[in-house]
Amino acid sequence: MDAQCCCSLELGILISLITFPGVVVHELAHQIFCIFCGLKVYKVKYFQLSNPNGYVVHESTDCSWKVFLTCMGPFFINSVLGMSILLPISIDLMVFREYNNPLILLAGWLGFSILMHAFPSRGDAKVMISRIIKNPKASQLWKVIAAPFVALIYICSI
Repeated sequence: MDAQCCCSLELGILISLITFPGVVVHELAHQIFCIFCGLKVYKVKYFQLSNPNGYVVHESTDCSWKVFLTCMGPFFINSVLGMSILLPISIDLMVFREYNNPLILLAGWLGFSILMHAFPSRGDAKVMISRIIKNPKASQLWKVIAAPFVALIYICSI
């Protein structure tokens, strides 16, 4: 393993450690949407230092809306939760200049960590490709809905 690869691996582990609450919320979001969609959850790993940092193994489905929601669940939940945490503290920081309050700084780290992991993974995009976009039984509407999200996931993961 060359030095650049080793540094990249160490940086990835460091980022994962610093932002671990976001990984936990990301996997919890997948699990919540599986339950909402009536899909059995077989195994959940909320956080680990290896790749992937977490995962949810669940029942498979060809139902387009269930696939879309379980894949995009972290985007919805992490975004809403992260912004709900960061918006009030950003007011404290900008208006009241609360730079030394440890609770504000802790909440900022938590909100930022959660938002860092809001985006679905390439694995989620691959599931949407196989179960929606390439699925002949899926409606054209769901293909049109899923395609821009899949493209955005791939563009943002470069």
